[in-house]
This record gives sequence, C-alpha cells and structure tokens, in this order.
Amino acid sequence: MLLGFLGDLLYSLLESFSGENPLIAAIAATVAVAAIVTPFAQRYAARRKRVLYRVQSDSKIGLDMELNGDQPLYADPYLADVSNMFKRLSSVVIRIRNTGGDVSVRDLGEAVEFVFADRVIWNARISDPSHRADGEDRKKLADGLEFFSTDAASRPIPRPATLPEVRRTLPKRLRDAFRPVTAGSAPVAEPEREAEPPPVWHGIRLKPSLHLKARERFKLIVVLSEPEGKRAGPVSKGVSGPVGHKRIKDERNVRRSLWPLVTAAFGVLLAGLWIAAVVILPINTSGPVVDCAEGSLTIVGSTAFAPTMTDVAKEYSATCGAEITVTANGSAEGVREVAGVEPARQDEIAALSDGRAGEATQDMTARPVAVIVYTMIVNNAVGVDQLTIEQVRDIYAGRYRDWNQLRAGPSIPIRVVGRGGESGSRRTFEQTMLGGESQGELTSDSCENADRVVDAPVIRCERNSAEGLVDEVAATPGAIGYVDLATANQATSDRLPVTVQKLDGQYPDVSSAAAGYPFWAIEYLYTKGEPDQGTVLESLIGYLRTKSVYAELVEAGYTPCVTTDGQTYLLCQAK
Repeated sequence: MLLGFLGDLLYSLLESFSGENPLIAAIAATVAVAAIVTPFAQRYAARRKRVLYRVQSDSKIGLDMELNGDQPLYADPYLADVSNMFKRLSSVVIRIRNTGGDVSVRDLGEAVEFVFADRVIWNARISDPSHRADGEDRKKLADGLEFFSTDAASRPIPRPATLPEVRRTLPKRLRDAFRPVTAGSAPVAEPEREAEPPPVWHGIRLKPSLHLKARERFKLIVVLSEPEGKRAGPVSKGVSGPVGHKRIKDERNVRRSLWPLVTAAFGVLLAGLWIAAVVILPINTSGPVVDCAEGSLTIVGSTAFAPTMTDVAKEYSATCGAEITVTANGSAEGVREVAGVEPARQDEIAALSDGRAGEATQDMTARPVAVIVYTMIVNNAVGVDQLTIEQVRDIYAGRYRDWNQLRAGPSIPIRVVGRGGESGSRRTFEQTMLGGESQGELTSDSCENADRVVDAPVIRCERNSAEGLVDEVAATPGAIGYVDLATANQATSDRLPVTVQKLDGQYPDVSSAAAGYPFWAIEYLYTKGEPDQGTVLESLIGYLRTKSVYAELVEAGYTPCVTTDGQTYLLCQAK
C-alpha cells in the first residue's frame, strides 16, 4: 500500500514538474520524494536487523569516608579499611535495544562484547526488561550472558562463566581482592589462601544463542573494582563495546551519522533510477509484466498457504481482470478435487498442497511454489522455548503427560492440539517429526477435557486451520501444536501467548532447513495435465515466476522456489 501511494505521488510530481527539459523535471521530483521516503526507509528498512547499545553511566559508587583535617571522622581502623575497600568500586549501566524484528545474536554476525578498561567484574544483573515480565523470561536474558577474561598472562586463564557462576564465586573473590591495607591498623588475620586463585573476569559477551524479540530492550548493570595491584590513583573509566559491527552500533554515533548517510544514499539512488526512467525509458505505470488471460479460476487446498495465495490472486486479478477464487479445504481434499475434475474443466481448477500429495494421480503435475518451514508452538504458561525431536515424539505418543516431566516447575497437564486428516501440515508433521507415525487418537473437542473419550490418558484435539490451531494453543494452558512459521510469527507479532520452539537447538528458518532442521516442506501447485495456452491457469503459473510474486512471498515469510534470476532454489530441487 505504501509503495503504491509513493508510486502515484512520484508520477503526479513528474507531471507537475514536466516541461521542456525532462532531466530537470526528474531531478526535481526525485528531491521532493526523497525527503518523504527517507524517514520510512530509515525506520522500517535500515534497521530490520539492527541492535543499538548505549553506555548510560560509568561512575564511581562513592562510599568514601569523610575527613576531618588529617584524621578520619571515625577513627576506627576497621571502618577505614572498609572505606578503602569500597571507594575502589564503580558501576556501569549499558542499555541494549533491538530496533527491528526478532533477531538472535548469531544473526549479527560477530562477537558482541563489552570490556571495562582494567577493571574486574564483581557482579552483574539484568534490569528493566521490556518484553520479559516474569522470572523465567528474565532468566533467559541472564543465561544469554557470558563472562570472560582478557588477561592472557594469568594462569590458569579463567574459562568463560555464566552469571550464576559469577555470583556463586563472589565471596571467594571478595576475600581475595579486598584485604585491609590502611596504614597503622592492626593486621587482620586472613584465612589460609587457597592453592588456586579465584577466577577474574574483565568482560561480558552476549551469547550467539541469545534471542531478542522485536523492539526488545533491557539494561545491563555491572559492578566493578580496580585490580588488586592498582589501589592508588583515580578509578578507571571507559567501556570498550563491539567494534566494526554493521548490525550493532553505539546509539550515540548512530544518531549523528546514520540519518545523513541514508538520506544521501537513498537520494542518489532515486535520482539515478528516475533519470533513467524519464530520459532513457518511458514511464511504466502498468505494474508487473505478465501475459494476461480472461476467464475464471478456482484454487483449492492448503489452509496454511491460502492467505498468501489469496493476496497473489488479488494482485493478478487487479492487473489482468480475471476472476480467481481461493478456497482453503485442506491439501488432501484439494488434490482429490483436482484429480476428479472432468477433462473439460481441468484448466479451471488447481490445488495447493503442503508437500507431495499421495492423493495425486499420474496425470497430475506438481509445480514447486515456495519452501514452507514449520515450527512447534507451546502456550506461554508452560515456560519452555526448546524441545528435542525425541521429546516431541514422546509427547505425541503419550509417554509424557505433564510438563513437569520435561522441565522443573509446576504441574501443567499436556494438551495436544493437531490438524485434521485433510491437512498437509499434519502429513508433513507425521512424516518429518513422528517418523511416519500418527499424531494420535482424537479424544477431545474442547482441548481442555477428554470429552470424546472419557477415560483417555492424553487430551488430543484438532483444528481445521492454522489460525484455529494457534488460537487454541494460545487459549489453552499446557497446549502444544504445530504450524507454519509465517503463521507463528504473525501470532507473536499480535502478542498471542505462544512460544516458538527450537528443535534440537535449531531455530526454525530456511537456513536451518538447509542445515538439517527437519520440519519443512515444499508448497506445490497441482494441476491436472498441462494447461492450455491462453487460459487463466497457464497465465497464473507464469505470473508465479515474476519478481513481483517473489517479493510478495518473501514479505509473507516464505522462500520462493524460483529465484530472481529464474533458477530453482536448492531446497526445492531436493523434494
């Protein structure tokens, strides 16, 4: 919608500025539109995978003892020792915020580390998380921190540690780092030194596995001390953050440099494109190039892919005037309907199937459209964000019946939500996740009680659409289900209480599928025979290979099977 509005605006400006010199008209229109477009580009495009940090404070804690002349106001030597200890402490507050969509630290491409000059880390904590209100979610952020040493000369070099380990060793490090040193005070008996010195850490890094939700932010508060050999002089300051990153930046520098950089780059790009369009080429306002056809077409099948195909059909109809109806009745039923159509009507209907359809007959042709990645989703009340494939199989086999068998926490009965027998998503789930086994007997209509099979040990219900399954998992404590990733991401964007699950440590996306993530399939368009030339079906098949549809599929969260250079995507060749 935004692009269409801007296109109309550009064309109107070109008409307004047009005159004897089209070059001047194009430049004038480019400058005017660049001023409007750039804020949108910077907000919605440039920061799609961008994390910013800001050192909000770096200061001495300030527990110095007041002096009265040359003598301490409190002459107790023990108090002087305590003062000497605590005046060497400082604190740093770093705000980290994700300015785009969901992103993992691994996606940023480089190590994200903070080092605090010569200072040694005492303790740290997470403060003010924007998206993680309960203790379990806050713990996920804390578990995403790793503490490391930069002192290569120390032996042994402390291994990287987690925040719980840092806190657990705090008493030992306190005893070793802060001993009384006040001149003239009586010696304080020290416990016998252990053979191995306590670990010392100088920096904090974000683990690659840490996942930040869209627009998520939090504060990292670190308590530090001067190293043992530096008790005199001022307290150190300075924080060395990630250097050379393209996708994580110091917020103060970004605010000074990003805006003019984007403005200049986008303005130059627009100028080049529109000068070429006006001076060299005719202005094209007709939309994507496609051989249009008149008539009608019905597309049946997949409920998961139906919303995206509906949008594609609307764009085609708006360009060509044909009438295309999309009916989501399930992959299996859709393919059967096309298989049984009369030869005279075989150019009037096609079917979408999530994966290869066993119902297809020999005279049917399957054309790959897109890679469709699936994910397991769990109700947020469970407090689980990753499962193994073996655990999923045991859940659906009924060997696990309560979530406290899989994680520490309160008892929450497991409620299994699946898809109906006509669903291609169900077929893909059973083939890839359950090793060909069935998802189990239907025992419930409500998903809360075994109202169909009263004495059933496991509550299993089914829903007829991807959206219906997501709604049921979101509404039912303890529920687990499966759905395509695009629908799951939309649910999390809508703030529904469902959690996308990692499987065997892999986050569901197309890159993971190429690396061995099993839960995915190809979305196929099935036709009976080859469509005649000049029909809407033949024209639509060609339209699905255009760059316009490529962009629409990517926007919907799918990977098109036909690349922008007309080649078949690697995963689409594999199945």
